[in-house]
Amino acid sequence: MQGQAITPHRQELPLAPAASGVLEHSVLTPGDVRKIIIKRKWVILVCLLLGVLVASYFAFLSVPQYEASAQMDIDLGRSTNIGISDLVEQNLAGEDASSERLQTEVAIMRSNTVALDVINTLDLYHKKPFSDIFKTSPYNGHLTPGQRSGLLGTFSGYLKIMLIPGTNLVDIRYRNPDPKVATAITNAIVDAYMERDLRARFEGTNRVSNWLSGQLSTLKKQVEDSQQQAAKYQRENNLIGLSPEGQTLVTDNLQTVNQQLAEAQADRIVKEARFRMAQTRNPELLVSVAPGTTLTALRQQQSELMVQDAQLKSKYGSDWPKIKEAEKQLASVQASIDSEINNLTNRFEEEYNASVKTENLLRDRLEQIKQEAYRANESVAEFEILKHGADSASDLYDALQTKLKEAGITAGLMNSNNIDVVDRASEPARPVSPRKKRDLAFGLLGGLLLGIISALFLESLDDTIRTSDDAEAISGLPALAVIPHFDVLKKIGGGSAEQMALDKERGSKVSADLISYTEPQSIIAEAFRTLRSSLLLSAVDREPRLILLTSSFAAEGKSTCAANLAISFARRSARVLLVDSDLRKGTQHLKFKTSNRAGLSTLLSRESGNEVYEQPIPDLPNLTVVTRGPIAPNPGEMLASRSMEDLLLQWRLEYDHVILDTSPVLAVSDTLSLAPHMDAVFILVRSGITRKKALSRVRDQLLRANARLLGTVVNDVDLRLENYYTYSKRYDYDYNKGYGAGYGVTDAEK
Repeated sequence: MQGQAITPHRQELPLAPAASGVLEHSVLTPGDVRKIIIKRKWVILVCLLLGVLVASYFAFLSVPQYEASAQMDIDLGRSTNIGISDLVEQNLAGEDASSERLQTEVAIMRSNTVALDVINTLDLYHKKPFSDIFKTSPYNGHLTPGQRSGLLGTFSGYLKIMLIPGTNLVDIRYRNPDPKVATAITNAIVDAYMERDLRARFEGTNRVSNWLSGQLSTLKKQVEDSQQQAAKYQRENNLIGLSPEGQTLVTDNLQTVNQQLAEAQADRIVKEARFRMAQTRNPELLVSVAPGTTLTALRQQQSELMVQDAQLKSKYGSDWPKIKEAEKQLASVQASIDSEINNLTNRFEEEYNASVKTENLLRDRLEQIKQEAYRANESVAEFEILKHGADSASDLYDALQTKLKEAGITAGLMNSNNIDVVDRASEPARPVSPRKKRDLAFGLLGGLLLGIISALFLESLDDTIRTSDDAEAISGLPALAVIPHFDVLKKIGGGSAEQMALDKERGSKVSADLISYTEPQSIIAEAFRTLRSSLLLSAVDREPRLILLTSSFAAEGKSTCAANLAISFARRSARVLLVDSDLRKGTQHLKFKTSNRAGLSTLLSRESGNEVYEQPIPDLPNLTVVTRGPIAPNPGEMLASRSMEDLLLQWRLEYDHVILDTSPVLAVSDTLSLAPHMDAVFILVRSGITRKKALSRVRDQLLRANARLLGTVVNDVDLRLENYYTYSKRYDYDYNKGYGAGYGVTDAEK
């Protein structure tokens, strides 16, 4: 029995990385931007129109505003006072020329004090727009907190004060509907600021002067007390003869004793040296240190006797009597020399001992004076502290007394010559706002930018499938065909009377959305023929007989696509059977305008026979349609029954192509029982309706059911979003002549 399902030869396509629900790339290309702009054109146009409307409102309906401008030079490095100004400015200004101080001055111009001065000076309570604040409660000379806040808010809202970069110039601008009021307010701000600056400096000088007056009496008493304490301390510590360099009598005495001690030490060293030489008993050395003494004569006499003795011995020998006498004389002289040496030694010793005693006495005296000097130094240091305090207080008293005398003159001569008005405000000739051309241009650009941002935002939120590229990226399956968008309600009558009669006759047989029959030369019909060719080419050796078409959910155009595909196959003179296997909500009987009393449900329940097979189109006798029949209580069990399998085997033998219009996969599970028996299964995706996750889930369920998935068909597509749409101008085959316009396709979209 020839009941085996044909397994079409097809190449297994690896699932793209996007099969898990993630797009292959996330970088926007120019083509993607073009698609987004085309898809969201109404959002962009609405935002563009909104921007133009808002700009037009401000350009044509807003009240004209005039802006007056004045410039001031604030040179904080310039001296403003004499005498006491140094003290005042140090306390009040700090680093005068710093940019922070300039910013402070600008903030002062914006202050509430200056604003209220201007409001009171110009009586702005009764001028626009300030008078609007007193509509509910008129101004009676006193401001409530709400009125004061409203006045200050309105005033600061139209005020603009800024520093000109790189200079000390301050630019003051004010806007008002009345050019005279704008000019008056600008000049009043300049005057109020200068008046406030002058008043602040004058009050500051007076505060310093008053403070000085209060401190002088206390400071005078402090000076007197300090001087008295210094004098008393000097008396108590006997600091007599204190020189300007801080020296006292004790210091002078210490220097004198120290000098004497140094001299005594030198004398002691000399005498000690002579004493040490005398202890050697060397006559020659003693003669060198005591040349004028008796020892010198004795040494000379000894030398002469020794010479004489030597001469006599050499002439007469040693026994001659005169030689003996000479020797006695030598012995006597030697005794005298020894005696003299003893005398000198004793004298040198006495002198040495005396010098040592003198040195010791002076050293003791020096130590005594040192202790006195230490005590005196402590007293002098304390005295100097007291004296320095007294001198400082006296100097401060003198300085403050001088400044106090200057304060009265300074307060009278005070001026603000560090502020110079470069340009006073003059009445503006034309308003600064609104600027119609600029506002309209900004509104146009702003609306366009808002539209593009809104389009990109909506696109990021949109997870529906729009093009065949999206379908392929999500499912990992090839897109077999793209069905363009068409609207049967926009069909335009035209052509010859014969053509109009033919169209009317065709429209009476089937519903208007069966374009493959009613408009066979349209681009819509060509898209279904492309789908037919894709199915036939999927298995060249053996054409698929059992073809199943399904979708994710209802209302995706599945029944319309199945009917048009069946008509396309029938035009090849093939035996085609279209079966409405959606036993719950099938609509093929409405498409072909046939009865639904008998159909697949009655055929499976054996309540009817061959009468369910109908040829609804006389022009296509080879097209047979089986409607769903009455709604069955158990459609899932009926489609999964043995009877359904037998029918499929029977239809495979009797027909060339059997097209099953099934129920949505994600809505019910009826389709999953039929899918394994099919030769070809493809998923219908409706552009802008089918969601990416829904397509992925349908694909996964069909693959788990061992369905032979060939690919997807993208329905209701805006061809401008397809990448190959730009080629349609060369390959339109004249389909739009008389047909495309009737289905929403204009010449601009060819």
